[in-house]
Amino acid sequence: MNESWEEARARCEAALGELVEGKSEAFKERWSRSDLTVIMGAFGGYERGWEHVAQRLDWASKGIRATGRRSENLLTVVGQDLACTVDLEHMERTIDGRTDHRVLRCTQVYRLEGGQWKVIVRHADELATKDPEQR
Repeated sequence: MNESWEEARARCEAALGELVEGKSEAFKERWSRSDLTVIMGAFGGYERGWEHVAQRLDWASKGIRATGRRSENLLTVVGQDLACTVDLEHMERTIDGRTDHRVLRCTQVYRLEGGQWKVIVRHADELATKDPEQR
């Protein structure tokens, strides 16, 4: 039985909430095991291939230390076997006793594999302030 896009998206969102709180397993379950997976995380750098992506997710989950993650979807495109989401991810991080609101720009690409939607690409970075010289 094929997983519906709505089910997959809800599971992925819940798993990302766990990831930012230090638990990577649920989000890792949402990923393809392909050597063609890629992550470009908000901490910089990138990894390619499931083995490296999995290690990066474990590492990142320990460093994010955030709460209250919520997603603001800007665009979702769903095809027959590929989907893409573009989101702003909001969360709270406390560093040295100071709580900061963090916003990431995130793009994820999903592929339907064996009846389940799996993440194959994640690109996230800090939402920068617009350059006032640009309109």
